[in-house]
Amino acid sequence: MKTVVRGPWSVVRGSLLALGVLAAGGCGYKLVGESSTLPAKLQKLYVAPFVNQTGRAELDQRLTDAVTQEWVRRGRFQLVSSSEQADAVLSGTVTAAVTAPVQFDSVGRATQYQLTVMADVQFVDRTGAKPVVIWRDQHFSRSTAYQVDVNAINYFDQSVEAMDTLSRDFARGLVVTILEGF
Repeated sequence: MKTVVRGPWSVVRGSLLALGVLAAGGCGYKLVGESSTLPAKLQKLYVAPFVNQTGRAELDQRLTDAVTQEWVRRGRFQLVSSSEQADAVLSGTVTAAVTAPVQFDSVGRATQYQLTVMADVQFVDRTGAKPVVIWRDQHFSRSTAYQVDVNAINYFDQSVEAMDTLSRDFARGLVVTILEGF
């Protein structure tokens, strides 16, 4: 029979390992967007069409579609077609859409732009006698950068693609923020 002799450090290491396992198990870690601080009584959601106060065409429609699809993907609510049917209403106004050059070539032509969108968004509980704003951010924003080939003629195609990318990122960020209550 072989006898194993352990020094004092092996006991300390073993104790620290056990403590770490116990602490990690009780920390309450959750995947982002998987939990919700919203009241369980909210089951039906109406996503109102975003209002567009910018000069950028179709931005409101793209954001509304992306936000709606993100709620569908999350499966937290049954989406309904009118606010009268809803327990909760999400509405927003796009207040700014700014495109700015952020990178230039050797002759000073822009080769990369950044598109930033800002909106006033609110989430309202309609289950009580009076609607109650559960969450609101008057300056909810997202940005995306996109490359532009200064010799190409498809600049607008790239800006439309950037708008689609930004809409999806905006929707993901918005839904996670509302679900997590930040």
